[in-house]
Amino acid sequence: MVEAECAGQKFRTKGKTVTDMGWRQYAGKPVEETEKNAEASELPILSEGMTLELAGVDLKEGKTSPPKRFTEDLLLSAMESASSDEFPAGVERKGIGTPATRAAIIEKLVQKGFIERRGDKKTKYLCSTDKGNALVTVVPEQIQSPSMTADWEEKLLKIEHGEYDSDAFMEEISSMVSGLVKTYEAVKGADVLMQPERKVIGSCPACGSDVCETAKGWFCRDKNCKFALWKENRFFQTLGKQMTEELAKQLVNQGKARLTHCYSKKSNRYYDTTVHVETGEDGAAAFKLEFGGKK
Repeated sequence: MVEAECAGQKFRTKGKTVTDMGWRQYAGKPVEETEKNAEASELPILSEGMTLELAGVDLKEGKTSPPKRFTEDLLLSAMESASSDEFPAGVERKGIGTPATRAAIIEKLVQKGFIERRGDKKTKYLCSTDKGNALVTVVPEQIQSPSMTADWEEKLLKIEHGEYDSDAFMEEISSMVSGLVKTYEAVKGADVLMQPERKVIGSCPACGSDVCETAKGWFCRDKNCKFALWKENRFFQTLGKQMTEELAKQLVNQGKARLTHCYSKKSNRYYDTTVHVETGEDGAAAFKLEFGGKK
C-alpha cells in the first residue's frame, strides 16, 4: 500500500507484484493475459519521502449508491456480529440477542410497525418505517449502541467467575436509567415524530376533530372529547351486528346507518332498522333505533 499527500489531502492505493506465476500458468488462461492483469495493479518502485509529479486531475460527476437493504438472513448475520470485536474473550453470547431469539426480535419489530418487508416473492427486504425512523431519532444513542450490550456481557462474565458483584451491576443499570430520565433532553418535535399514524374516517359529531382508527375502535383525536365507537360494541352485538369500518364511517359522517337482518332474541325474529348516533355534553356516543322507513 502507498500513501501520498496532495494539497493537504491523503490518498491511498494498493497494488500487487507477482514474482512467480506458479500454478496460474497452468490454469487454462494464456500466461500473457494473466501477466497483463497482474501488471494492471502493479505499483512502481517507490521510497518513503519521494516527491512525485502529478500526472493529471479529472473531475467526474456521479451519484453515490445507497447501501443495499438488509434481507432477513443478512440482518440475522449482522445481529450476530454486532460489536463482536468489543466483547471480551470467552463470552459465548455476542451481538444482539441469541440464535434462538434473533428471528423473534425481527418479527416483533415487524408486528410493532418499526420495520416492514418489501420486495417480490423471490427476495424480501427489511425496510425501516417512519415509525422506526422516529424511534431511532428520539431514543438516546447510549441505548441504541450494541457497545452497551458488550459492556454488560463482560460484567456478566465477571459475575459468573465471581469477579464482579451482581448487586453492583444492577445498581449501575438502575443509575443509568435514572440518569437518562433526569438528564436526557427530548428531541425537538419528538411528540410529532412519535405520533402514531392513524386512519381518519371523518369529523367528530361532538367537537369537529378528526375521528381516527385504533386497534380497539374509532376515537376522537381530542383527548378531552369522549366520542368513541368501540369495535367490541355491546349495543351492536345485541343486534347480532359487528362495528365495522363502513358502519363507523356512516355513523360519524351521516349520523345514522341502515341495518338489515338484525336478530331479536326476545321474539326470535329478524328485522331491519336504522340506528342513529347522538352525543352527550362530554361527546360520549349513544345509539337510538328507528323502525319503519326505507327497507
